[in-house]
Amino acid sequence: MDTAVPSVRIGEWFNEAWEIVRSAWLEYMLTLVVYSLIMTITGILCAPAVLLIGGPLTGGVYVYIAKRMVHQPAEVGDIFKGFRRYGPTTVLFLVIALVPIAGMVLLMLMLVLPALGGPHSIVSGILGTLSCIGCCMICTFFLVYPVIVGTFLIFAFPLVLFRNMGVIDAIRTSVDLVKPQFLNFLMLLLAQTIILLAASSVGAALFVVGYLILQPLAMAIVLAVHLLAYRDFVGLTADDLALYR
Repeated sequence: MDTAVPSVRIGEWFNEAWEIVRSAWLEYMLTLVVYSLIMTITGILCAPAVLLIGGPLTGGVYVYIAKRMVHQPAEVGDIFKGFRRYGPTTVLFLVIALVPIAGMVLLMLMLVLPALGGPHSIVSGILGTLSCIGCCMICTFFLVYPVIVGTFLIFAFPLVLFRNMGVIDAIRTSVDLVKPQFLNFLMLLLAQTIILLAASSVGAALFVVGYLILQPLAMAIVLAVHLLAYRDFVGLTADDLALYR
């Protein structure tokens, strides 16, 4: 019986993800464009509603890519099949998203804190100092939090979707899988961040064409890498997608 621990294979995963996406790049692009448009329009019309649909829609993108990976029929409409696991995907999305939102609220409070002491007062000076310290701490948090969460919870969404796990169990399992090879997974996160930033930069230079093609394809490749890692560390078969047929 083979009990070898899977290894983090950054280069191989990205190469394989590129081949997966390249084989149907137009449909991948359309799928991610539809996802982005729904999230953007919802955010414009009613920002809090994004918290209620973000999880299932993100899950639906994973479903679409997973179907492609296991050679099942897939279509753009699969992004809505994440709603079949609405509760867990929404809670997981909230767990990830609410902390930065709370940080933004706290940051705004820190910025207005000096004004509470009135002009030219000792209290105002003390509050100003506290505000600077608080802002520095919050900004540091915004740099650290995405790195920690993005690294440790790489498997959380697939576990909720394809192993029918609850949110707490999915988070715990993802952390347990990542922890022994944390530095390698961290390098994976940095690699995917570079790809997304590069696509965004080039997309900005090319205006609409860049954003409608490069950014969605980069997102598709990054999510495909997540699922390839999940396949190697947990396993992914057609049977795991029975709920989404």
